[in-house]
Amino acid sequence: MKRKASEENINNSSDNESSDNEGPQDIVDVDFDFYNPDQTDYQALKRLLSQLFSADAELIQLGDIVDILLEENHVGTTVKVDGQESDPYAILSVISMEQNKDNDDEAVKAILTGANSDKKLGWVISERFINMPMEIMPPMYNMMQEETKQAVEKGEPYTFEWYMFISKTYKEVAPTVDEDGDETMGEVQKPQPKKKGKKKKAQAAQLPDTETFYFQAEDEVIAQYADYKVDFKFTNREKESSSDAKRAFSDFGIAPARRIMLVHKSKFAEAINEIEKICATS
Repeated sequence: MKRKASEENINNSSDNESSDNEGPQDIVDVDFDFYNPDQTDYQALKRLLSQLFSADAELIQLGDIVDILLEENHVGTTVKVDGQESDPYAILSVISMEQNKDNDDEAVKAILTGANSDKKLGWVISERFINMPMEIMPPMYNMMQEETKQAVEKGEPYTFEWYMFISKTYKEVAPTVDEDGDETMGEVQKPQPKKKGKKKKAQAAQLPDTETFYFQAEDEVIAQYADYKVDFKFTNREKESSSDAKRAFSDFGIAPARRIMLVHKSKFAEAINEIEKICATS
């Protein structure tokens, strides 16, 4: 075990929420333990990565990416709550794109070579369950920075010019379920008079310059320091649109997507410091 997470910021955040909201609040104290990625985490890490790639996960040999994380486990951290043998709830690591670009799987190879072939690029893999608090991220990033520094001192290829992030994003769109829980038929069905306000809101949500939001709050900070941001669509768009999760998002006006962000090494530490500041004041 690396060490236990400090619960001070998490508890303070919970206290603030309790004072701001009316009604009783249930507070659950949880110890978050930090571990290096381990072979026992193989299946759980595949599940976490499948969240990141969604419907396209079946096109990628996720096991190859997990193998890299496990082979280079001296850099990277998992978070667990029930001992070292339990499944990780979060992973943060960085993969040297240059070192691993010759992977046999074509999809994995495309990821590891397609972003930037002539620069030293590190792919930061940051994924966690949706109910895991942002406050676990600063210590994980601090440990990753220290571990990459130690790896460089040993002559390993962890000196990066750019850091790449694949972020889960979403935009607000017209919901397919109205406030009364009834399904709408999009533009085919004429709205009832009582839903005029709803119609205006839906039209605004469909504008092409709709704001992009991030499922993981720290990604919004990363975006502020990114020199390049590129949105991309799923290859399995039809399967993605027919999935239960996608339908649930659509019902309530959320259109999930993915965004690649590149942060220069000169801004990386500053971005991590900003994430830590936000967690300290939340």
